Formats: sequence, C-alpha cells, structure tokens
Amino acid sequence: MSKKRLYSLDMMKFMAALMITNSHFQPLYEGVNTTFATFGVQGNALFFFVAGYLLMMGLEKHKGVSFINWFKSKIRRLWPAVFIWVIVTNLIWDAPLTFDKLILGGDYWFLQTIVVYYALFYLLIKVLPAKCRFGGG
Repeated sequence: MSKKRLYSLDMMKFMAALMITNSHFQPLYEGVNTTFATFGVQGNALFFFVAGYLLMMGLEKHKGVSFINWFKSKIRRLWPAVFIWVIVTNLIWDAPLTFDKLILGGDYWFLQTIVVYYALFYLLIKVLPAKCRFGGG
C-alpha cells in the first residue's frame, strides 16, 4: 500500500501558520485597524489538532519503537526549522543569539508545548488499551 499525502492537512497547517503569524503583526496594523491581527489562538488550536491527527495516523509504523528513539525522530523533524527561524529572526532584529533561544526555543512557548505534547502522547498510547484509543467496543 503506497503512502498518500493528505494535501488538505498540509493546507490546514499552512493556514494555521498564517493565522499565527498574522496575529504577531499587530504593530503593522497600528495605523489601520489592529483587529486585523487576529486568529492566533484559533491557528494554534488548528495546528495542534492537525498534529494530533497525524500522530494518530502514524501510530502503527512506530509500534515497538522505544520512547527515546521515537522522541528523537520527532525532535529531529522539528528542530532544524527552529534553528533556522531563531537565527534569521535574531539577525533581522539584531538580537543576541543565546543557548536558550537556539537549543530550547526560549522565546517560543509553542515549541516547549509540542515537546511536552509528544511525550504525553507516547505515554498515553502505551498506557491506554488499543480499544480505548481507536474507539473499539
């Protein structure tokens, strides 16, 4: 069975990222209308929903994988973008680049949240019986 990409989920993640990014641009709307800088909360909710859905869809391929290996694979996918974003934003705003920002995503609460989310997800899939996870009777 070939793995098909669900472009609708990619579009939902893209829209979530736009909503979140736009909500941070309030200073750009100061002279116009600051209410244009909205939908960040909804974008975060949408992004977490899609992330959770995709974690559940990929559950079977990670059966028998240790927590450390599973967690490292998730972090390896997330952190390269974090490094690039932190470096670029610090260069643009001429801010000091610190260990906290670069390695821990210090200014970005979303990153720490998703790391905790991954750990809790793994714990729950190992603790809950399969029938509870998949709606079996």
